[in-house]
Amino acid sequence: MKFRAIYDNLSDDKKALVDEMGLGVFQHLPNDYINHKILNDLVWSYNVFTNKISTGVGEFLITSENVGHAFGLNYNGKLLTFVQNMVKECPIGTKLEKRTFKRAFGLFIQKAFLLSISSHYISPIHLPVIRDIDNTRERNWAHHVNSFLIQGIKEYQEKGSQAVKGCHFVLQIIYFKERYEGNNLNDPNALPPWIQQW
Repeated sequence: MKFRAIYDNLSDDKKALVDEMGLGVFQHLPNDYINHKILNDLVWSYNVFTNKISTGVGEFLITSENVGHAFGLNYNGKLLTFVQNMVKECPIGTKLEKRTFKRAFGLFIQKAFLLSISSHYISPIHLPVIRDIDNTRERNWAHHVNSFLIQGIKEYQEKGSQAVKGCHFVLQIIYFKERYEGNNLNDPNALPPWIQQW
């Protein structure tokens, strides 16, 4: 199930908890966010040694800071069906239930979008967030997402993996932002999170 289908059906109280975690920006995610042809071109244009995408219009550096700007994530700080059902059905009346929901949503956003892998199971890479669920705003999400994506691209290019692990959409956001707007941070439309202009 796509991320937006789950998110759009959450109650307002659950959406408020997602905002409290610093992850509410993903409400701007379009339903069909991956253009597979562009993704394939970007992945093969990505230089794993320089962390740059080389295209006919120039080179674009992919950094944790860019990932953070794309999604409005912090870049300076410290089984999927089951998880989907937990996010949809978890009550949030008590403090314990709210923490349980936050843990489920933390797993869900990572597995479905930020740190996606082809397996239907939760990976150990997804677990650190749920151990410290009260400090999600302080976590260096951008570095975590960027490192995982670089590793996924490297495995895809060098080992012939069948799929690219990681958040593919961020490549598209950064590519289109740099391609059509450049790095003009004085423009109010260029301020993070860039996903809001998508």
